[in-house]
Amino acid sequence: MTGCEMMGWLRAAVGVALIAAPGVPMRLSGREEPTAAGLLLMRTIGIRDLALGLGTVAAARSDVVGDMRRWTTVAMASDSLDVAASLASIRSIGKRDSWAAAMLALAFVCGDIQARRRIRA
Repeated sequence: MTGCEMMGWLRAAVGVALIAAPGVPMRLSGREEPTAAGLLLMRTIGIRDLALGLGTVAAARSDVVGDMRRWTTVAMASDSLDVAASLASIRSIGKRDSWAAAMLALAFVCGDIQARRRIRA
């Protein structure tokens, strides 16, 4: 299994988890019960990650270098924007939750970078 495929499966698994149990990550922050709007937001993030993950897996399995580069680039852009949005939310969600979300997204950025580097030319 290539790094590209592995990142795709990891992202798809996160997507499925967020769709199936959207309140879990929200409860981990120690805040009150998640709102319906918050649960919807987590599910939409899950749908996005599932789509990006399965697209990345399909590209890796097709063995078309251009497709693998495109999917990993889009995933990396999405994760990078998640880092920026998390840090921009310090005032609304608090420093601890903002940094935690940013670091989680940054871990995926690092995985995306590694997977992209390993795509053969």
